[in-house]
Amino acid sequence: MNKMTKRLLFLIVFFLMFSLFISVPNAYAFDVNATAAILIDADTGKILFQKNPHEKHYPASTTKVLTALIALGKGDLTQKITVPDNFVNAGEAGIWLEPGETQTLEDMLYALLLRSANDAAQLIAIGIAGSQEAFVQMMNEKTVAMGLVDSHWTNPHGLHDKDHYTSVYDMAYIARVALQNSVFNQIIVTHERQLPWGDNEYNRVVYNRNQFLSYYPYADGIKTGYTTEAGSCLVASATKDGMRLIGVVFDCNGMYDQMADLMDYGFNNFERKKIASAGDTFGQAQISGAKIDSVDAVLKEDVYVVLPKDTKDLPIAQVLLQDKLNAPVTQADAVGSVTYKDTQGYAVTKQLYTSQAVTVYSFLKILQTAFLRIFTAVIA
Repeated sequence: MNKMTKRLLFLIVFFLMFSLFISVPNAYAFDVNATAAILIDADTGKILFQKNPHEKHYPASTTKVLTALIALGKGDLTQKITVPDNFVNAGEAGIWLEPGETQTLEDMLYALLLRSANDAAQLIAIGIAGSQEAFVQMMNEKTVAMGLVDSHWTNPHGLHDKDHYTSVYDMAYIARVALQNSVFNQIIVTHERQLPWGDNEYNRVVYNRNQFLSYYPYADGIKTGYTTEAGSCLVASATKDGMRLIGVVFDCNGMYDQMADLMDYGFNNFERKKIASAGDTFGQAQISGAKIDSVDAVLKEDVYVVLPKDTKDLPIAQVLLQDKLNAPVTQADAVGSVTYKDTQGYAVTKQLYTSQAVTVYSFLKILQTAFLRIFTAVIA
């Protein structure tokens, strides 16, 4: 092989390697300084980035997201909870609850999510389930019911226990469900809250310890955590251009910087697109027992998906309609569904409804209508 041929071969190999390098998807070019991390779209649940998503980790105080989710689902915000006489404070972050004092569930949720108060987590567990042990059982049952398999809980606050663990994947989807609650959303962006303090002349004041809210311009949640064994943990949310993202980093040095980079990656590389509108028709459902033979099947809400900004491959609609409807049918009755699945396999499914209510049409109905018209004409 002469020198010219070798040089030509070198150039070919160089340009092939270069083209491979520049064509690497962003998902592979990006990383964060965390042992485990994940980024998902809050609306659809689509994963935009993941690193060791199912690896088991100690969650520290991010545990309290699940504690709040269960409390909001099971309790009444006005519920009053009295600290038991045998109450033993778990220690570390707290609001110095004392046996005999009474607090509302709402105030304890603020203490839980702003101050990250471990004693508030204990009192919430007692108020909701009767004991911390019974509440822990609820926690484990809840994650199993959600289809999450990486988690096991032993307490409501997140102080270290070798048998208390989860994954960034599980935590992201716990947060996703929690964010569907308006009270949860209200609490996690509150800067400070005053809480009653028994017979003292002044109230307790709890401040939000999540500095990501002021660190990142689009931040709107959620919860920090730290223990020596867990390292620095952060469950965060941010909203930009109508798209809300949820990020989780476990055992992460410089977690606010890393979370900001993770959110920027999501907002810079993905976008929320409307691909169908409320009122759009997706075929006709056949109907019997009515004056008409079919009725339009329509959406009641807009459909959004999250896609890479540079993609040209839009999801295709897959429509499934009931074979035959029997009158009467109301506009509240689902008659089918439409599913949009993208090239990564993520699907969004929405129900389809009739465009109009359809009543029963029969010979007896005709006679009744005719009789009514004749009767009305006679008495007129």
